Amino acid sequence: MGLKNTQNHETKALTSNQQATLQIPTNGKIQSLMLFFADSSGDPATEAEIRAEIGNIRLTFNGRDVVNASTVELLDLYEFLGSAVFNASGAPAGAMELNVGRLVYSSPEARDLMGLGTADIANIQVQVTAGTLSNIASVQGVTSRTPVNENLGAHCEYISYPQSFNATGDHTVDTLPRNTDSSYLGLVINDGASGVISHSEVRVNNYTIRERVALAVNNLLLSENKFAQPAGHFIHGFVDGSIDGRLPMVGVTDLRCITTFATAPGAGGYTIGALTLITPAKSVN
Repeated sequence: MGLKNTQNHETKALTSNQQATLQIPTNGKIQSLMLFFADSSGDPATEAEIRAEIGNIRLTFNGRDVVNASTVELLDLYEFLGSAVFNASGAPAGAMELNVGRLVYSSPEARDLMGLGTADIANIQVQVTAGTLSNIASVQGVTSRTPVNENLGAHCEYISYPQSFNATGDHTVDTLPRNTDSSYLGLVINDGASGVISHSEVRVNNYTIRERVALAVNNLLLSENKFAQPAGHFIHGFVDGSIDGRLPMVGVTDLRCITTFATAPGAGGYTIGALTLITPAKSVN
């Protein structure tokens, strides 16, 4: 795709327990869409501060969710993607990437394919919900773009789905979306405030495609594909770094994720973060 131009966009002050909305301009193809969190002096916030003080982040294109998850879940997603993402052990201080599709793949060609075309997009918004603020004072939108005129096309989405469950034993979720233009790359299962997950499996149309493997076995499977399983999670990684490493939803009438809790997750339940590849017609075969 060639040279990428970086552009700064609006900055919004943050207030405890309130929401700030950033408008992102539509032009070219967005390769990176970042948030920069800073303190009152303009210095970057630390990852620990972002985890503690920022609640939910929602990115929408024409009102459709592309990202809708807590900052904790997004930072945990970065840890899942592991060494394939950053040239460091963690995200650089103060900045968070919202175009998660570029983080999934290692080849430059696949990363550029996951850019966000804006030719058919009228409105891009980022809604940032603050928690109790102590050090973080502002958030700014920043993009890196290539000067091409393309529709949105193939891209990745990351949406968190809360689950109301507080017990030990198996919990079955069969309500995750089965949109025919989507493929699952991963299910990021968080064990809640106090839970412990021992096993998990996935069934498609009554066929078990990922058996009830132990957490340690799953760790190895992810590691062999250069991904990681952060503490407090069980991650079904369908992605292997290639475009074909995915679970398509075409023809799927029943999708079940069955997770076994050795310790109950707590009164707040747990969450399943769905990392999906959206492939509109003619984007990816």
